[in-house]
Amino acid sequence: MSYRQVVEDHHKLTFTNNVKMVHQQMQNPLRAAVTVADGKGEAQDIADLVGAVDYIKGEDYSRRNPENPPKQTRRWLVRPEVIETGQYITKEEQFDKAMDPTSTFLQNHVKGVERGVFDAILGVEKVQSTGKFRVAGGGIMGGVYEGKTPNALVTLPAGNYIAHNHGGSNVGLTAEKLRAATEGMELEDFGLESDQEIYGLISPKQKTDLINLALATKTSLNPFEVENIRNGKPGTLLGINWLFSNRVPYDSNGYRLVPIWTKENVVAAFWQDVDGRIWNDGSTKNLPYCYVDAYVNSGRVEDKGVRIIRCVEG
Repeated sequence: MSYRQVVEDHHKLTFTNNVKMVHQQMQNPLRAAVTVADGKGEAQDIADLVGAVDYIKGEDYSRRNPENPPKQTRRWLVRPEVIETGQYITKEEQFDKAMDPTSTFLQNHVKGVERGVFDAILGVEKVQSTGKFRVAGGGIMGGVYEGKTPNALVTLPAGNYIAHNHGGSNVGLTAEKLRAATEGMELEDFGLESDQEIYGLISPKQKTDLINLALATKTSLNPFEVENIRNGKPGTLLGINWLFSNRVPYDSNGYRLVPIWTKENVVAAFWQDVDGRIWNDGSTKNLPYCYVDAYVNSGRVEDKGVRIIRCVEG
C-alpha cells in the first residue's frame, strides 16, 4: 500500500532550502577552475575574437587610405538541455528523508545533478556500455559555437593534442608532455601571464605519474603537497593546479585525455544553478514527487588556451 503525503508550502520551502544547503557542500572542483557567468536568453556570447593585424606596404604618392580590418568572429554558449533527476515518494520514511539535508536520499539526487554539471563543464559524457567517458558536447574539451550567430560548431584543433608517445616514450604523464603543453600556449602568446591560473585534470593513474615525476625531477615537495596529491585533493605542482577525477575521458584508441587549461579561458554559464522542488503529482494518485535540476553550458574563449595530453594507462 502506497503512502501519500500532502505536500504543504512549508515542505516545499524546506526541500528547496535543503537542496541548496547540500549543494553548497558538494560543489565539484571544476567550478573553481573556470570563469562562472550568468546565462541569459537562447544564446549567451562569451567572447568577441579579433584576429591579429599585420602591416601593409604602401605605394609612393598614393592617396588611398589603407583598409586592413582584422578578422572578427564571436563565440557563444547556447541555452542547454536540462540536467535533472527526480523520484516519486511512496513511503512516509522516504518523505521524512526528503526533508532531511543529511539523508542519503537527498544527497544522492544533488550529487547526481552536480555530476552532470561537472560533465558539462569538462565536455564529456558516459558511455553506458563500457562505463568510461568520452569527449562530447561543449565545455573545456568539446565543441563551441562560433560566428555572428551560433551556427558553426568548432572543435579543438588536432594541433592542440599532445601525442601519447611525445618525447619518444610510450608512457603516461611525462615532463616532456607537460612542457609541450605549456610551450604550446607560450608560442601562442596565451595563457601564461603571471596573473592567470593554469589547471590540469588527471585520473588516479596520472596521479601516480605525477608523484613519480616530481621525485624524478627532484621537485621540491613539502609533506602537505605530497599528502594532497596522494589523497586526490586539489594541489599545485610544477606550476599547474591539479584536480583529480575518474571522469577524465578516453579517445577511440583507448588513450586517456588529460586537459590543461587556463581559468580565464573557459566560461561556464548557468541559466539556472542546482535547484530543487517537491509537489504532489495529481497524475499519479497525488503521490509526492521530488525534483532536482540545473541548466549549464560551458565553452572555450579561445582554442589556443587549451591543450590535451594523450596518456597510456597500464
